[in-house]
Amino acid sequence: MDAEEGFVSFVCNACRQEIEAARQHIGETVECPACGHPLKVPSPEDAPTPAQLAAMKGRTIRIELGGIL
Repeated sequence: MDAEEGFVSFVCNACRQEIEAARQHIGETVECPACGHPLKVPSPEDAPTPAQLAAMKGRTIRIELGGIL
């Protein structure tokens, strides 16, 4: 598994910041590191499509373990 496969990318519903979280956190509630809004880490099937994410490159924040609620 490469580094890209180990993470799921998604968007905060409150501030629209793109976020990456380790796949092991799918289903957990975390805080958006940009705005603090609580959100659930989605499964890859519920996350934005690769085309949608490509349009947002350069705006990703990766969640570290300390962001888990």
